Amino acid sequence: MAVFPPPKRRKVVFFSDLLSRKCPMLFQSITDTLKEHNIPYGVLDNTKDIWCRDYMPIQIDNDRLIYYRYNPDYLQTPYYRRTITDVSSIESIQHHFGQYAQFLDLVIDGGNVVICGDKVVMTEKVFAENKGKSPDEVRELLKCAFQCDIIFLPWDRKEYLGHCDGIIHYIGDNKVLLTNYDDFSPYFYRKYRKILDSSFDVIPLKYKGSVKHRRSWAYINFLKVENLVLVPRLGIPEDEQALQQISATLPECKVVGIPSLEAVRKGGALNCISWDIYV
Repeated sequence: MAVFPPPKRRKVVFFSDLLSRKCPMLFQSITDTLKEHNIPYGVLDNTKDIWCRDYMPIQIDNDRLIYYRYNPDYLQTPYYRRTITDVSSIESIQHHFGQYAQFLDLVIDGGNVVICGDKVVMTEKVFAENKGKSPDEVRELLKCAFQCDIIFLPWDRKEYLGHCDGIIHYIGDNKVLLTNYDDFSPYFYRKYRKILDSSFDVIPLKYKGSVKHRRSWAYINFLKVENLVLVPRLGIPEDEQALQQISATLPECKVVGIPSLEAVRKGGALNCISWDIYV
């Protein structure tokens, strides 16, 4: 893993080594922006797809990583099984970062884990992925691994991935941004608000216009590294609305729009294609 440059105890952003080939314009734009703002980044070798957020370990504090079984149900056909990245090389990651790596014996997607201060939010897709264990057992394993309370959101089956990072983004101070779910499923929006309002100050994203673009979910999947926030640009009127709303909630940050259609057309955005970690 090559890091540019190699600072001490800073957050470093990593990308799949496939990203520069699969999404060349996005890779160029995002790395140019990181360089401009002196944010270190690196490349993960020998990956099988660009969505490194899903299979890379989860950092839960400065000295501990959680890794898990990445074997999601939506990658079980012969064609897609070949895209599952083997993370058994965790020992090299642990050696590189000098951190303690703990194995969690559950099937998990990293995109379904959103750390929100002293809590973790996930969708109930995790129960469907671990049918060999009871829901209570899954809850207990997650609570022990992350050492905090786990908040579960109902799984909207129309969103077959079941990823929480397409629903909310934690912005600190017990605040979460909520995507514009109300435009597409008022039923799930009400459920999400009821659950999240009991623990957080919830700020929903909203977009003007009678027709809501089907890709507007991608704005919530932004990447925040230190005081730099990279928000997907989709080439639609909602771009500026999203940038303005996210800027208003993070006034201390520099918010930059990144043309991201190369990834969004494939089903993910900037949080999905990145893995950030303190080193």
